[in-house]
Amino acid sequence: MLALPAFLSDGPQNGPSLNTSHVPQMTKLPMVRAESTEVFLAEAGPELATLCTACGACFNACPMVDHLGLRGVDPKSTTDGLRRLALGEAGPADTVSWVGACTKSGMCVSACPERSAGLDAMLLVRIAKQRALNETRQLPAAHDPAYFPRLQIFARLQLNDEEIAKWL
Repeated sequence: MLALPAFLSDGPQNGPSLNTSHVPQMTKLPMVRAESTEVFLAEAGPELATLCTACGACFNACPMVDHLGLRGVDPKSTTDGLRRLALGEAGPADTVSWVGACTKSGMCVSACPERSAGLDAMLLVRIAKQRALNETRQLPAAHDPAYFPRLQIFARLQLNDEEIAKWL
């Protein structure tokens, strides 16, 4: 007879089943932050911008600064632009370039002196990027010419013939 791996045990009625006794209990998910992304950006952007002192620590810690050739740029004016973008205002070109290149390294989070006050620097950068994409339109949206053909193919896999005729 085939021996079962240690993580499998015999179930009472259905044969082998997964033994999950070694798996830690999952925590409850937090409540939804906002009813929509737009509402979240409108609420969290100003809150985080208020906590930010525009000291430039996040900018100096970011690995993308060297990659973008921004190391000689004033970190304080760049992070002040970050605050403005988070508020939905236009930011300087260097700030837009920087937030657009964010790779979510998290280096900014640990470098931020306002972290203990509740400032998540990476979230501030992500909000600024969304605002630069959607509101100030300083960052171009990624254009993928194959997006809609792929979407149509994917949709055909999930729709019945009647739905395909109606939607496509």
